Amino acid sequence: MTFRRQLARPRPSWAWQDDAACRGEDLVLFFGPDGERPPQKDIRERKAKAICAQCPARAACLDYALARPEKYGLYGGLNEDERVSVRRRLLRTGTLSTVARPGPRVTVSEKRCCRCQEVLSAELFYADNRATDGLTSACKGCQHAGERQGRRDAREEVA
Repeated sequence: MTFRRQLARPRPSWAWQDDAACRGEDLVLFFGPDGERPPQKDIRERKAKAICAQCPARAACLDYALARPEKYGLYGGLNEDERVSVRRRLLRTGTLSTVARPGPRVTVSEKRCCRCQEVLSAELFYADNRATDGLTSACKGCQHAGERQGRRDAREEVA
């Protein structure tokens, strides 16, 4: 008989579901029936997103869905296709590690820089409306260092 040793994974916390605005709502609103046509799906998703927009647990819900990744349903105000897009962008920028990979958990007030890999205060990042957390992936110091290097390279090309 062979025994396999399983890696100890941190157990997910489900406490965010207690505060969720969708608690008690019909699951069909967030997951949809089989064979649903696009016009009905758009209407259903708009209703579900309206509930998510006012939800205090929206960020935790989206973190959960991105970390798994959940293939079906509406989580954190994003449908399946929108989450795939966000997940790809996070993987590209290196910020998915703050959501899905083990390591020090980054809170809303701090974030891991994709360049220097340090966990820093959120004040050390520029605002970015396109990002799910509202912050750039690189800290201000790394961005300034990159800009200085770019100016040096441009001067060397001219000389």
